[in-house]
Amino acid sequence: MKNPIIQTFGVTKVFKDVIAVNKLDLKVTGGIYGLLGPNGAGKTTTIKMMIGSLFPTEGRIELFGHDIHGKDKMDIQKRIGYVPEHPTYFQSMTAEKLLTYIGSVFHMPIQETKKKIKELLRLVDLSDARTRIIAKYSAGMKQRIGIAQALMNDPELLILDEITSNLDPVGRNQIIELLKNLNKEGKTIFISTHILPEIQKMKADSIAIIDRGRLIMEGSIDELNDELKTQVIVISPNHKLFREALSSVVPNITEEVDSLILNTDKLDEVWQIIANISLQNKIVIKEFRSTGIDIEQIFMKALNSEQLGGIEK
Repeated sequence: MKNPIIQTFGVTKVFKDVIAVNKLDLKVTGGIYGLLGPNGAGKTTTIKMMIGSLFPTEGRIELFGHDIHGKDKMDIQKRIGYVPEHPTYFQSMTAEKLLTYIGSVFHMPIQETKKKIKELLRLVDLSDARTRIIAKYSAGMKQRIGIAQALMNDPELLILDEITSNLDPVGRNQIIELLKNLNKEGKTIFISTHILPEIQKMKADSIAIIDRGRLIMEGSIDELNDELKTQVIVISPNHKLFREALSSVVPNITEEVDSLILNTDKLDEVWQIIANISLQNKIVIKEFRSTGIDIEQIFMKALNSEQLGGIEK
């Protein structure tokens, strides 16, 4: 098993009488990892503790196997890049000047800085806007220059907080494709969001769902589907006899033009019903397949299960 890139141990953060994060245990071993939760769930507080700008009330956080507040904290900082939800830049600076400044913070040689700036502006599709002041950038352009500045030190880990929340669909898709490409290059992407379809589009390797500061579920999509014991069964054709027979077994059936979609874990029972009707009535089964539910459905089922007293194991 891979060594964790990020691991939190019972992390808690209390602001006066508000518990923002409550005994949070996360483990990130690489790939794209989505931290999901409704607004106010504790995502930003968790990220601020990860990058060291907030101290936990209890617990500890390790990045690359080292305590972020230990003797290796400066080395850890050099290995991460961070983009907040609402980045603030020197608005009168151009992209080139901002990245030159970031390069100086990391004590990069001038020639190396110039080369890196050229590469990154091409990567985030801002080469043509390199001399325009950032104040005149669109929201999507500001997020892309944010990613560029986070990549100046060639980090192994990118930590991104609600990076697509204020973007239009075009801007979101640009960021999603950029992050997928960065992951292919070997970078670990840790991203918080409440916009669930985006994590699906990124093909996240693992997700964690938190609510009111508490971890509800963590794992790959397949693992969470197994834990929730829920499957999606797709049946075609959408035949009246199938619908009538299944209605007593599966309460919620979604009808499409020529298929039925069932959210249920009763795979064997459903198959027996469909097979028997097919044989008795000479109905050709065009499709019968089972798959896991998507991230949005996992999220809602996890939250509902939590509110009803916990997820069945």
